[in-house]
Amino acid sequence: MDVYAAGVFLSRHVLTFAIALLAVFSSLSSAHPHVFADVTVKALFSEKGFVGIKNHWVYDEMYSAAMMSSADKDKDGKLSSSENSWMQSAILEPIEKNNYFNYVQYKSDFLKAERIQDFKAKIVDRKLVLDFTVGFSVPVTADYTMLVIVVSDPSNYIQMTTDMDNSDVDSPELLEVEYFSDALDGLTLFRGFRSEIEGLYLRYKKK
Repeated sequence: MDVYAAGVFLSRHVLTFAIALLAVFSSLSSAHPHVFADVTVKALFSEKGFVGIKNHWVYDEMYSAAMMSSADKDKDGKLSSSENSWMQSAILEPIEKNNYFNYVQYKSDFLKAERIQDFKAKIVDRKLVLDFTVGFSVPVTADYTMLVIVVSDPSNYIQMTTDMDNSDVDSPELLEVEYFSDALDGLTLFRGFRSEIEGLYLRYKKK
């Protein structure tokens, strides 16, 4: 192999290596979280069946400061009704448009979120705190209905740490509801989620 051919051979291999390295770093960058939120949830039931998920999110201080800088138009350190509306639209639009963040497996598919209600944003100890309910609907029957609830951002842009061990259920006396938290192993719908994420497993029926 002459010097020119050797140079071309080496250049091609260097370029291939550089492209591969760039792909690896791009993948790592896209998987790296930029926002952090601690989450707790409560599964809500009425006499008719499963009706929603009550969410409580607490964001990291950096993201909280950035969002308050944009939302707090009058700079009074509080969130007015109109500023709350802006916050809801800015943060929770993916739920309303794309069924994002709150995932409920029912049979072999995800339920579609029907509405967001009771939204309230506030600052507590320099952290943005959100409380809101995402409405769903699965009627109760005489036989057990099974659901799996997960609150997460599969893209990992927001790293949500959901405390499923301390999750809760609000249900009427007419229903028998059982629940526990566990890993998502073997659930095809959650195959793209991070391995450490847990779900809230529920089953319920009429008493």
